[in-house]
Amino acid sequence: MSEQQSKQQLSSWADFRRVLRESVNLIGFWMTLRYVLIWLLSYKPYKDSSFDKSHGTDTGGMIATRDLDLENESDRWQSNLYLGSPARVTRRIIEALDIDCRDYTFVDYGSGKGRALFIAAQFPFRQVVGVEISPALHRAAERNIERYSGAALQSHIALWCGNALEYELPAGNLVLHMYHPFGPDVLGQVLSHIENSAGDTPRRILIPYLFSIGVAKAVFREHPDFKRVRDELCVNNLYRWTLYEYLPDA
Repeated sequence: MSEQQSKQQLSSWADFRRVLRESVNLIGFWMTLRYVLIWLLSYKPYKDSSFDKSHGTDTGGMIATRDLDLENESDRWQSNLYLGSPARVTRRIIEALDIDCRDYTFVDYGSGKGRALFIAAQFPFRQVVGVEISPALHRAAERNIERYSGAALQSHIALWCGNALEYELPAGNLVLHMYHPFGPDVLGQVLSHIENSAGDTPRRILIPYLFSIGVAKAVFREHPDFKRVRDELCVNNLYRWTLYEYLPDA
């Protein structure tokens, strides 16, 4: 262990002791103990390395919004932190869409290091596209594609680095996957951009929105052409998701 790592570990332990001390003062010993046990026993997605161990990739961890390498401060604070969803969750979402994937392109907004892309590429989508604004996360996804053990799937994945408001939708039917990638202001702009990019050609546009919380649902209600199809619930709010479909004439 390096000296810097030792200092970080000591600092983390000092912070944890302070949290314990102040929690006991605020809510009492037994309530504090109860919450500590809940935390110790809970699933911690940022520590989940099961996918990476299987495929030789680096898609795990968590990167706070303040640490994203975005020069534009407004872009940085309207982007949400990086946290890859479990492979099982992404797989379940795609299966629950009940579509013939051969007729669709899968686009992941806020694709980060690419974990959701690798899962989507296991399905016969026309193509799988990752849209990511952070250059560092984009480069990490590029490295992961090179490392990924499913070599036959690599050519199936395309990466696009830039502002989602500048990304033009591919032709044909689309699955636009979102794991709460934006703040409400940008989400509203992205939905408007999707509406403008959709064109007049008949096609289906589905948006499975993961971590479906009130603020995101409120933005979708401001764009009534995106009809809520259903909500999928989970005891962990991180994995609740809502399916929307773009139906401008409905």
